[in-house]
Amino acid sequence: MSESPSAGLLPARAGAVDLSVIMPMRNPGVYLKPAIDSILAQACPDMELLILDDGSTDGSREYVEALQDPRVRVVDGPRRGIAACMNLGLELCRGEIVMRCDSDDGYPPGRIEAQLRFLGQHPDFVAVCGPFGMTAPNGDALPPLRVVHPPEGTDVAPDILSNLLRTHLCAFAFRKAVAARIGNFREFFQTAEDIDFQLRLAAAGPIGYLSAVAYNYRLHDASITHTQASVLRRFFEQTAYAMSRERLSRGTDALMRGEAPPLPAATADGERADRSSRQISQLLVGEAWACFRARDRSGARRAAWKAAMASPGHMEAWRSLLLVSAKPIK
Repeated sequence: MSESPSAGLLPARAGAVDLSVIMPMRNPGVYLKPAIDSILAQACPDMELLILDDGSTDGSREYVEALQDPRVRVVDGPRRGIAACMNLGLELCRGEIVMRCDSDDGYPPGRIEAQLRFLGQHPDFVAVCGPFGMTAPNGDALPPLRVVHPPEGTDVAPDILSNLLRTHLCAFAFRKAVAARIGNFREFFQTAEDIDFQLRLAAAGPIGYLSAVAYNYRLHDASITHTQASVLRRFFEQTAYAMSRERLSRGTDALMRGEAPPLPAATADGERADRSSRQISQLLVGEAWACFRARDRSGARRAAWKAAMASPGHMEAWRSLLLVSAKPIK
């Protein structure tokens, strides 16, 4: 019998699978199929994809139920937000290693195999992660974030504890037992639950870093990032970091002491969600200036023009187009 691609990556355990990929789902629409396909195409036969349907009404549940793949399970979500979905997934999943994939994103080829191999070879590491890439709504690749990558295999837990987060939680593979030890996901965080989880995971042990892109994050206006009021999004992100600093100094944080901070008051400006087109435009402006610094004027012009077309009201894009076209290259 030939050896499976995942053979030897992790110790065998009766009644278990190597990996559980947890996918919270609510009305992902046309993005669901490529997300699922990107996972099932990975070289890991000993895997389950556990989908938490949190009230979809767009036909997504019916699509999943019609799939003829024994690796896929779909269950009802708790309808209390993404943290509650993840906790139910952790309760029901069978894998000793867990990854998350949002239902509008996807995995690049080889991601699962590489991360399972790393954890199999480093049993003292609680998790492994890598950078993420971003795509436009149509799937076109967007310029990468300008992130300094540490050497391959570096333990980045100390960086995370110092509030330096290089990547998205969906680019992590972590041990289920460790998640239970740190208290899983905290439902107080309507968003930024992933940031809060990363910051607490880093306190549990070493986290490896692999330089290959581990996740494809799709920017679009229907995502929670671009539908939640900006004031709330900023509040939950800032609170996650503040609680991390509090744990380092006091050993506990406000939630651990049962002292949940009050949510911010709504304001007209704060109720406006950030649009994905503006974020895409900002990425392209960054790419334009990177090209300009590399003395590639034509590339800088193309990127700046794309930035202006992505968000015509973004004045910085038009300013950048003018400057990279006229400014002398030194």
